[in-house]
Amino acid sequence: MILHHLVLDAPTLLALSGNRQVSALIHRAHFETETRLWAPVLSVLEADRVRPGLAEHLGRLEVVHTVDLDCPAALAVARLHHDGVPLGTAAAIHAARHLPEWGAAALVATVEPEGYEGHAVPVLDLNR
Repeated sequence: MILHHLVLDAPTLLALSGNRQVSALIHRAHFETETRLWAPVLSVLEADRVRPGLAEHLGRLEVVHTVDLDCPAALAVARLHHDGVPLGTAAAIHAARHLPEWGAAALVATVEPEGYEGHAVPVLDLNR
């Protein structure tokens, strides 16, 4: 049974190369079946825009699962973005809030936790 659902935002995806906490999270998900990592497609695209080739690299990681955006999700992310939230962060907020089929609460695992203040979403600060 999966007990830990962790959503990776764009800043965290960018930190895959060089951040020990993020690397440890990938390693943990590989060896512990109760941990599942999720990357919103929009977060992946935002990270790939900064570091071309990152999307392809993520596609090779079997432990990172993607979260697509349907029309209602795209509208919710757009509303957050209009309020000043970066798209990759907005997609992570939406994913953590709106995927009840996971059967457990999801956390956003991030290297930039300050971006989630005031958005009522649980965060795992990967800087600690």
